[in-house]
Amino acid sequence: MNEKKTGYPSIDQPWLKYYEGKQNKPIPHTCIYEIIKNENADYMDGIALNYFGRKYTFQELFDGADAAANAFKAAGLKAGDVVVFFLVNTPESVFAYLGANKMGLCVNQCDLRSDVKTMKHYISQVSPKVIVTLDMCWSTVVAATEDMDCLEKIVTLSVSNSMPQPILTGYKLAKEKKIVPTPVVYSDRVVSWNDFIAAGEGIVAEQAPYDPDFCSIMMHTGGTTGLPKTVMLSDETIIGCLWGLWVSGINFARGDVWYNELPPFIVYGLTIAIICPLAAGMTVVLNPNFDPKAFPMQVLKYRPQHVAAVTEHFRQLYRSPLSRYLNYKFAKTFIIGGDAVPVDEEKRLNKFLKLRHSKIKIIKGYGMTELSPLATLCTPEVNAIGSIGIPLYSSNIKIVDTDTLEERPYNKIGEIWVSSPGIMLGYLGDEEATNEMIVTDKDGTRWLRTSDLGYMTEEGLLYHKGRMRRIYMTVHDGQGAKIFPAVPEDAIRTSKDVMDTAVACRPMRNSTFYEPVAFVVKEPASHKTDEELTEELKQINKDSVPSYMRPVKYVYLDNLPLTVAGKVDFVKLEKMAVKA
Repeated sequence: MNEKKTGYPSIDQPWLKYYEGKQNKPIPHTCIYEIIKNENADYMDGIALNYFGRKYTFQELFDGADAAANAFKAAGLKAGDVVVFFLVNTPESVFAYLGANKMGLCVNQCDLRSDVKTMKHYISQVSPKVIVTLDMCWSTVVAATEDMDCLEKIVTLSVSNSMPQPILTGYKLAKEKKIVPTPVVYSDRVVSWNDFIAAGEGIVAEQAPYDPDFCSIMMHTGGTTGLPKTVMLSDETIIGCLWGLWVSGINFARGDVWYNELPPFIVYGLTIAIICPLAAGMTVVLNPNFDPKAFPMQVLKYRPQHVAAVTEHFRQLYRSPLSRYLNYKFAKTFIIGGDAVPVDEEKRLNKFLKLRHSKIKIIKGYGMTELSPLATLCTPEVNAIGSIGIPLYSSNIKIVDTDTLEERPYNKIGEIWVSSPGIMLGYLGDEEATNEMIVTDKDGTRWLRTSDLGYMTEEGLLYHKGRMRRIYMTVHDGQGAKIFPAVPEDAIRTSKDVMDTAVACRPMRNSTFYEPVAFVVKEPASHKTDEELTEELKQINKDSVPSYMRPVKYVYLDNLPLTVAGKVDFVKLEKMAVKA
């Protein structure tokens, strides 16, 4: 354990005292497919997945993964190639991921709700031969790839593919009452998942040699260009991050149940809620629907020991009459991620669990896609109200003055910088943005600049105090989504009547999700009234911005508020958005 010597967190590392006696699990240096298989080699009869009551053993999990790998090989893919996924939580999506990982393919995980322009951006970056997509968005994928000669197969998959019969019957009846997407038109290029798998029968895909520097996963996050950046992660970065979770002291046990409805195109959903529990021998309950309102019913149904979700899930939990009389002794780890947890919400949740006979408190963490995704985590022993935890073992954090870039002492607010085994490889095709995000110091240590503000206490606890990098969680079509203010800002700036603009978000009424508010400074020469310009800007956003990122209100200012350093004061704008 390091003792306090300098007064600077990154040098003293006071959090190491909490890890004494816990660092007994060496970091595995192999691919994710092999780690999960090795950890469960003696327990292949254990239950790995539960999909609407249909259960898959670990043996069946790897049979499915191997069949997917064989199909990828039959389609002409080889180690180093990229396959694109537009999927949600189904057994097949797990089989496809693990099969691709076994073969040494890079999996580009994409949001299936994307429009044609964004899909085309995702796909054209990597020139794939094969895309695996949910059938509900197959026509959008076709439209986005119509001029891509590299693409040979679009594999379509339905969420009903592995549903047990009673659930399948109910699903079909419910589907008939709704407006459904255009039915899939199959061809030589567009095939079903079952036919794709059948084409791999009789072919054996060997496991690719492990390369710690190979980009095995691509995820997408926001940027200033209006299109998402593509984050490159390796198995080495993901396992380096998860190893810190495994040695944190959280009570993971073989046979426990982990409930997950976080989609796999969010790194939090894939790594923390699928890879981690499978490697620990747990059963992952897969739900393809991100639905916080239905979350209390799912908890009641499955009684999971572990859940990773967003604040709104747990908010619905304590509000639901279904939870009123439920005994929560079964709960071991309820993790909140994706966004900051208001202190009042945290206190309310902890009180709710205590009144229902649970000994746990809500576990909070902090991270981002570029960190694979965790940097800090509360533990059962270290979980102060308002704190976002201590650095994961083998990670380091320093608080940096935003002007001088010098490290700040304890209890002083600055930008949060993270050094971690989980730091991304970089942004695909954007060396400039990578170099802005990742800094290597004179000792050769890589630091990721988070653009978030916070401070560290003498006890090693990190507290989040706001965003420099503005990303907000919302909900769209029943799925979690992120608002990137730069997207509507870029659209608004296309108007010749706009001199400047900034978008800030406020909490939705009776929700912990967010909605955007646009602040606009008109050109002095503009002759349009506020109402006329608002109608124009609404149309511009309707034509080019996803619906959940479109401003719900336009506020006109003479000037945008600025900080002392001359930068736009987004903290003030967030407060103004609430008042608006």
